[in-house]
Amino acid sequence: MKKSPFISILTASFNNESTLMRSLESIKYQSFQNLEHIVIDGGSQDNTLDILEKFENTYNLTWISESDHGIADALNKGLKRATGRYIIVIQADDSLLDNSILEKVYSILKDEEFDIYTFPVICESEIQSTILAKPIRLLWWHRFRNIFPHQGVFVHRRVFDRIGAFNGQYSISMDYDFFYRALLSQCTIKFGKMPISLIGKAGISSGRAHLPRRLKEEFRIQDLNEKNLLWRLAQLIFRTLYSPYKLCFLPKLRRNIVK
Repeated sequence: MKKSPFISILTASFNNESTLMRSLESIKYQSFQNLEHIVIDGGSQDNTLDILEKFENTYNLTWISESDHGIADALNKGLKRATGRYIIVIQADDSLLDNSILEKVYSILKDEEFDIYTFPVICESEIQSTILAKPIRLLWWHRFRNIFPHQGVFVHRRVFDRIGAFNGQYSISMDYDFFYRALLSQCTIKFGKMPISLIGKAGISSGRAHLPRRLKEEFRIQDLNEKNLLWRLAQLIFRTLYSPYKLCFLPKLRRNIVK
């Protein structure tokens, strides 16, 4: 009987030929090999499938390519196939930082003591070359915005058993909704110090063009999940300041920095 892997890596892809190879190589060459990598492709029309075929017999990679209803739907398909103890999402334009990173992570996760282990990530930026993004340690701050960079989070499968999968009604902020529900369920959290992945700047959640839709989804997530009236009042106050800052002031500030 085949032993289940300790780590499952999920990747949703769609026409990502320009970045997918870097992502696959960062996983293939890990010194820690007690893993499975599941790529859920949305029916790409570029060279994505050729790249996947090239890699499929070189390490523990499985993939499917079929139409889906967005990133959350794709990740949920991956969850149904995942057999690892901990699950992390590394998208098709993301990559693990170095070939020993999962071995280092395993030394921290191996006792399975905590439900969620969250680490910093490095983000590719339009303004600077890279930016270090750390998870926010003030757990109550999740009521205002996402505090965990998804590509830096290892989630034990018992969390999915407890609260369910990703909510398919969100096209961008499904990770915020998932972590919001996880924290409300009193999941145990452990913060790590070392960055583990590089987040590409091509992701849908990082683009300014999608910012209005992302904010709308985040506010809906708060409305549907938060039951405490005082926190809901605080959220309404926060929105009156946060929305203008993100939509108006921050883009202007970035343009001035670029100049």
